[in-house]
Amino acid sequence: MKPLKQEYIILDKIFSNIAKDGWTKFSLLQFSKNQKISIQDLKSLFRNKDHVLERFSKMIDYKVESNIDVEEMKSTSNKDNLFELIMLRLEAMQTYKVALRNILSSAKEQPIILKKLSKNIINSLDFYLELSSYYDDTPVDFLKKNAIFFIYSLTFRVWLNDESDDLSKTMAELDKFLSMADKANEKITSFLSV
Repeated sequence: MKPLKQEYIILDKIFSNIAKDGWTKFSLLQFSKNQKISIQDLKSLFRNKDHVLERFSKMIDYKVESNIDVEEMKSTSNKDNLFELIMLRLEAMQTYKVALRNILSSAKEQPIILKKLSKNIINSLDFYLELSSYYDDTPVDFLKKNAIFFIYSLTFRVWLNDESDDLSKTMAELDKFLSMADKANEKITSFLSV
């Protein structure tokens, strides 16, 4: 189902606000007053402040999924597909980088924020693994979701500080981490099949 264009416009404004003032100071009530949007209309899109993070993640998912060709992915390696999906996600978040830095900064004092963000991201990454045909009905499958979340977290930290136009540092790190994971997967699978 296609999301509301209005929701995206409001999310852009919310994240501009968070980039300027931080996550802690942000409130739906104050935002509704500043933007002259009725609180009822705003609450119809976002149940509460934390729900903003969930809807943001869904918006990024939609942007990623709008830019992939599932048929084309069938002729590309699992690793290349996963690399492409994660980079598409990071590129879709590029304009929100300052706001995301502010949210993560607040998360150090409010761990519940990290829990909310992690849940949304794990769901997205689980779907990326499925799209990339990484699940192969082996005992190793249960490790893959945690491994990709760890890889994504490390890459995300690099991306937050990557000021290069082509995100070359981020791409190099992601490629390195995915290569290491592939080698580990091969060793574990080989060991279990003996």
